Amino acid sequence: MKKLLLLMLTVGFFLTGKVSAQTTLTQAVDFTVTDVNGDVHNLFDILNAGQYVCMDFFFTTCPPCIATSPYYRDTYENFGCNTEDIFFIAMDVGDTDAEVIAYENSVLGGSPGYPSVSGIDGGGNAVVTAYGIGAFPTYILIAPNKNIVETDMWPIANATTFATFFGTHGLSPVPCSTVGIGEQNAISGFSIFPNPATGKVSVSADTELESVRIFDVAGKLWMDLNTSNKNFGKATAFDIAELPAGVYLVEVISEGASVKSRLVKM
Repeated sequence: MKKLLLLMLTVGFFLTGKVSAQTTLTQAVDFTVTDVNGDVHNLFDILNAGQYVCMDFFFTTCPPCIATSPYYRDTYENFGCNTEDIFFIAMDVGDTDAEVIAYENSVLGGSPGYPSVSGIDGGGNAVVTAYGIGAFPTYILIAPNKNIVETDMWPIANATTFATFFGTHGLSPVPCSTVGIGEQNAISGFSIFPNPATGKVSVSADTELESVRIFDVAGKLWMDLNTSNKNFGKATAFDIAELPAGVYLVEVISEGASVKSRLVKM
């Protein structure tokens, strides 16, 4: 029955435009959900840390969702991969973790990097209900003060559309490739290879490496090479085979300079 309702909403989208798609709220409702990788996310924890939250309400067989999800993914990358002013999260309705992962693989070519929460396994159904979402996709923006400042960012023609909405709230792009304490050229000869990767990864620079740590885009520490190798020299290697597919940040410190650079685990 739920899938039938979602299909009717999608058909209505094409026949009449996106009617009553926006959230019915002006103030955020807190939630705790588990994404398809098993990581837990609490809305108010993110907002209280000072980040805006951009939410994508979708389901896996929704044609306009399929059409605009790549623009949402590109915007996530253009605005700092969840490490800067905006935290991106996708909220599914009616599907399982396996179905959402299959959607990411077919529509986005793999994990997009931001958390995706399935309706059935991750708690997305309850969030969609709490926010009164009536059609899909619906993209909303919540400010750190918990006001919903964009109740329906639409229509979405490309990633620039999101940037235009964000710009009215003073939010500027910060590409993932330059996210961090310093620019990449702050460490001479710094490189990560291969990238994307599935197994062993090498990090090198022209100067002695002092610290190497790997975080996910939500800030969770996954690997701390400092505890196992105090003498890196100018290069070190580590194995990411056990890490879930997605986008990570490799933090490197060398001679007082610090940089974070994106690493994609396939």
